[in-house]
Amino acid sequence: MRERTVFFFVGLMILTLGVALIIKANLGAASWDALAVGESTTFGITVGTCVFINGIILIFINAFLLKRKPEILAALSIFIIGLMIDFWLLIGLKNFAPDHLGVQSATLLIGILALGVGIAVYLQAKFPSSPMDTIMVAISERFGLSLRSSRLISEGLALALAVAFGGAVGIGTVIVTLSLGFIVQFFFPKFENLLQGWSEKLSFK
Repeated sequence: MRERTVFFFVGLMILTLGVALIIKANLGAASWDALAVGESTTFGITVGTCVFINGIILIFINAFLLKRKPEILAALSIFIIGLMIDFWLLIGLKNFAPDHLGVQSATLLIGILALGVGIAVYLQAKFPSSPMDTIMVAISERFGLSLRSSRLISEGLALALAVAFGGAVGIGTVIVTLSLGFIVQFFFPKFENLLQGWSEKLSFK
């Protein structure tokens, strides 16, 4: 449990750094993050707060679709994610504002890599997933659709809302959508082996 908790918090720290870098690149963010940026501008609240509010709404939608009780631990996860995103945007990267296309592109790519690595790390903890990921499963189970189709629906919904709120939609949104899965798939088994080796090493002490 101790090792899983470490992976959970380290993963979220890397993941949220990736989100912040992608937003700072100003070339377009992942669908749900783009929505949060648009809501932040519209309502005058922080991006992290918008991420948290969206997450809470999705937790209840997921519970309705799956006919289960709302996942309290998922609320804790999305609260931490929102808090860390605000930390990176308002404190850690406060004075970082790339304004040259080359620097913006590099920031975007580093952000996507960090996001993928962070997801691969935090998933090792096997704690409740982000409600933004759970809605894909909820749609699939409720309507009998494939996970791929359900993912397209959930991402499409977020993207449509992001456009409606004037969110951070751009070429970066497309790049994140197409590349993130491959990065997570590449790094997931590596961190899985790392966690297993660490757990076995500690068990012998």
